[in-house]
Amino acid sequence: MSGNDAAEAPYISYQDSEFIRQIAFEVADKSGLRRGTQGHKRSTDLARTLLTECHRLCRPLALATMRRAPVEEMKSDLTLLRQHLDIGTCTLPAKINLRFEARYWPEPTK
Repeated sequence: MSGNDAAEAPYISYQDSEFIRQIAFEVADKSGLRRGTQGHKRSTDLARTLLTECHRLCRPLALATMRRAPVEEMKSDLTLLRQHLDIGTCTLPAKINLRFEARYWPEPTK
């Protein structure tokens, strides 16, 4: 264990990681980007980074709800994250409200 255990990033579950992957691919696919191209890879990589960092360190997201939503709604939150999320400090301005923040969507219990 490192000496910074308390400061290490929160854990992302396998299920959360899978939802993030599915959301990223759905958005890239529906945006007209062909799988296997550099544009598709850049799009999915960016979406996965934004969603993962926001969910882990900034504002928890209702990923299961987001995964079932229309692509335009997914894109709306991703656009806000791309424009306003500071990856270095993992902060998002208080005035920015994401559609899929977990506080608005209680996730079903297992």
